[in-house]
Amino acid sequence: MESSGTAPESSPLIACAFIVISGKPATPIWAHGVGCATGKHCADALNAYRTWFGHGHCVRAVSRLVISQRSRPITPIDTSILIDHLESLVAFDTRNGSGDEMICVRYLEETLARFSPDQLYVAQVPRSRGKSDSGYVLAIWGQPETLLNVHIDTVPSGAGWTADPLDLQRQSDRVVGLGTSDIKGAAACILAALEVVTPKNVAVLFSGDEEHGSEIMPAVIASGRLDDVKRAIVCEPTSCRVGRAHRGMLAISAGFTGPGGHSSLSDITARPLLDAARLAAKIGDYADDHLEFGTAPFQGLCVNIGEIESDGAYNVIPTTAKLWFSLRPPPGDDVRKRESEIYDLAEDAELDTIVAFAPFASKDISAFSDVFGETEIVDLPYWTEAAMLSQAGINTVVYGPGNLEQAHKPNEYVEITQLEQAAQHYAIALKGKAS
Repeated sequence: MESSGTAPESSPLIACAFIVISGKPATPIWAHGVGCATGKHCADALNAYRTWFGHGHCVRAVSRLVISQRSRPITPIDTSILIDHLESLVAFDTRNGSGDEMICVRYLEETLARFSPDQLYVAQVPRSRGKSDSGYVLAIWGQPETLLNVHIDTVPSGAGWTADPLDLQRQSDRVVGLGTSDIKGAAACILAALEVVTPKNVAVLFSGDEEHGSEIMPAVIASGRLDDVKRAIVCEPTSCRVGRAHRGMLAISAGFTGPGGHSSLSDITARPLLDAARLAAKIGDYADDHLEFGTAPFQGLCVNIGEIESDGAYNVIPTTAKLWFSLRPPPGDDVRKRESEIYDLAEDAELDTIVAFAPFASKDISAFSDVFGETEIVDLPYWTEAAMLSQAGINTVVYGPGNLEQAHKPNEYVEITQLEQAAQHYAIALKGKAS
């Protein structure tokens, strides 16, 4: 599903917050004490969001819709507005594998529309391996030379949270909630920057499915809508430092089968679990042979044997066994060459490449000096979709608020000072290059 066209003119001020559960909006709660004389606009908004949130799904989402007509002079970014945006975004359940990313995409479509982009595209993209559809929203002002990209999905919340992970907790120096650090905080920064900046020759892309599969970004690139983009800022938690390089990612599963049977016949019966263990040992030796490969801080291949499972027992020869493993090639390495070498080691296994993502290195980091100035430049330990944009010929860096140590864990948080700092840099990027 896809829609495109010129964004509509902004409407008179409407400010309302509402809860939608199982597609049924509760009574509106007026935000910041701002009412609506007739309630018509708020009712229309609720009906529209009920359409998006409903269709029989049990969806928990809290959103604030603020549609206003205003000029956007270059002024300091309002931290309270930034955090309001983040509260709305955290409330959407976009947990990869269980949440609904398209609901958040539609909300962001509505939010971006009020900043009057010249082009506004929304696409719903099917995903493989039984996953529900995800998608993206792309807003363009002028002829886009610069792209700002944020992924809207999060990892599952897991156990250990002391409050609802979808309910933003405001503390003195930080905000706590799922995705605050990775990386909805950056999306809120961009939206807050749009409140005070007139965008020029820039595009903003909010996309799904980064945390498990990265099937949306290739669809965006294939659409051709980024063909004019010269440089991109991919938002990830870098503690407001500029990321210039990171490893790739290759993840593979290897399956083995046999007839199974009583363990007293194991000397003459195929042994799938033993075959999986032997392959794991071979891959471990392959890793050890490459410990000195590459240059610091990217030496070695970071091979990980993740799991081996089977249906056997100590007295039962299993009928199936499966091995999962991964490696992270350094910048400059060929991920497909690594894949081929691993396949050669596996011999008779049934192999499945889960992901094969190239490493990343920025083409020309100096091209971002107008945005980041003297900001510290770092190498990153994790993979990002900057690699995909770089492969598409776009000069790319990684930058965002939040710290890797706070991401993907209970009580995830981001420091407010980092949100403020990131929002200023995003505002510079949104203004376009100085002529």
